[in-house]
Order: sequence, then structure tokens, then C-alpha cells
Amino acid sequence: MDTIPQRIFITGGYGCIGSETSKWLIRNSTATVVVCSRKVSTVRTERVFHDVDRSRLCVVEVDVTDRNHLTQVLNDQAITRVVHLAALQTPDCNAHRDLGLQINLAGTQNMIEAMKASERPIERYIFASSIAVYGPRAAYPAGRVPMLVEPMPVNVYGAWKLAGEQISRYFWEDTQTSTLCLRPGVLFGPGRDAGLTASPTTAMKCVALGLPFEIPFGSRQDYLYAPDVGAAFGNAVVEPFDGYGVFTLPGQTLETLEIVRAMRQAATDLGMLEQFRITIGENEVPFICDLDDEPFQAAFSGVRRTPLDQAIRESLQVFADQVRRGWLTQQDVSG
Repeated sequence: MDTIPQRIFITGGYGCIGSETSKWLIRNSTATVVVCSRKVSTVRTERVFHDVDRSRLCVVEVDVTDRNHLTQVLNDQAITRVVHLAALQTPDCNAHRDLGLQINLAGTQNMIEAMKASERPIERYIFASSIAVYGPRAAYPAGRVPMLVEPMPVNVYGAWKLAGEQISRYFWEDTQTSTLCLRPGVLFGPGRDAGLTASPTTAMKCVALGLPFEIPFGSRQDYLYAPDVGAAFGNAVVEPFDGYGVFTLPGQTLETLEIVRAMRQAATDLGMLEQFRITIGENEVPFICDLDDEPFQAAFSGVRRTPLDQAIRESLQVFADQVRRGWLTQQDVSG
């Protein structure tokens, strides 16, 4: 890990991956973390980062559609490394395609141009891609799916992520700044609140609230625990790496039923079984699973993979605590 203090800029820093990456960096490095969001509030900052030392956390309001402001912040904050996560999720991309294009793709190009214009050379750039760049599982042979198999995005979100990888590669070719594109699968746990596959996490929130909920799909997915993803991004931004790389992040291929069984057991262990009213629907989701994640583990060997039962139990504990604090209410899981 680096010994010289870094100043790391994280777009989308209030989001699930952004907040978990920021927390990991605060706990495991000497870096100052500069979190960027389109809208900043003291209340949200205190809630999202209530469990870490905020003396090395700076929160700034920046819209990635504003290239000049991005450049100004990189200079004013003396940024050394960048993690670019800001993006609309699949439902919003489908509903508002022009806005999705401006944020997900043009916003990535703005980030790249801002890094090129930075007065202090950027040492590392991490682009948050997605397994949405792949086609549906049926498009590939049985067994483990190679990480660099042909992409076939199933929606505009995946298409823009794939394009983001390509323009990130051009950034590396132009500047020789070490650049990584990371492809997470289906996140669950603390911080997950939006997207096509957020429903397993919504189900856990409903258990904590004592509400019924149906997860609409029962298909197999590559699941990743949010704090593990934060650790993966954190390792990728501070550990040694040269060149350009694309990596699928370590996950677990699971049926929805396995998630629900682990949820029920965790609810039992935590004395919340009477609040457990979770069912599974019959829909399918288009994303791939069975992806090979060994290349990332070989490049960043210290990244953990929390056992499913432990991850579910920790998530329920977090959500139960949020209910007690009044931070998680029925309104948060409706609509």
C-alpha cells in the first residue's frame, strides 16, 4: 500500500460503492478522501459517514456534466488519484436517456478531460464499469465465463459503460496514467438503494422494518457484498498497478432462493424472524453470472470475500440500526 499520503477524488461519493470505497480508504490508508456529489448536505454526510473518522474526508458539490468545475476542483484539492463512479442506474437511464447519456458517457469524458487539464498529474484513474457490458447468460457457453469474453450490452446503461471503458483506455494511451476499469456484479447490503437488481437489499430493509416484500426475480446472479466492493476499489486505487486493465470483481454466483434462505437464518439469529415476510417472484433479469474473477484476485490478492451468511447478518444489523435511528422508514422502500 502507498506510504505517501494521497488525495483521492471520488465522484458519486454518496452512493453505495462510493461511500464504501471512501470508508475503506479512511480506515486502511493515509489518504484524504474528497467525495463529490451533485448535491451535498451536512445531514447526508453525517449519516453516510457516521461510522468513520471524518477528519480526512472532504465533501464537495460538483456535477460531472460541468467539465470546467471538475478541473477546478482537481486543482483546488490537489487531487492525485481519481475514482469515477457517478452514473445514473438502469431504470433512470431507460426513462431519461438523454440525461443518462450526458451523465454516464459525456460525464466520463468530462472527467477524463479534467484529469488531462489538471495542474498536478493524476497518478491513477479508476472507472466504475459494470457486468451490464456482457450479454445475457444464455449467450455464452456453460461453465465459468472468461472475463474478456465478447461484450453484448443488454441495455443503454451497459452500452454506455462499455463505451466508458473504451474512452478510459484512450486516456491511458494518451497519458500513460495507470487506468483500471472495474466491473461489479449485483451489489447488496449497506448503501444499496437503486437499480434493477436492488430488490434483495430492499427485502432486507423490509425485514428490518417488519414489512412484507417480494423480490421479483428468482434467477442466478453474481452477488457482491457492498463493503467487499469498497475494499476492491480501495485496493485498486492504492496498490501497485501499471498500465491499463479491465477486471470483473470477485462475487458469488447464487440463486435468489439462497439469498432469501440466508436472510431468514440471519433474521432468526437476530431475533427478527417474526418480521420476516419475504417471497420470490417469477421474473428473470438479463444480466450474466458465472463470471471469472481470478484475474482481479491475482492482481490484488488482499481483497476479501465475506461469506454470505455473515454478509446478510451484518446487513440486517445495519438496517435495524438505521430503523432505530429513524434513518430508514417505510417511505424509503416504497415506490
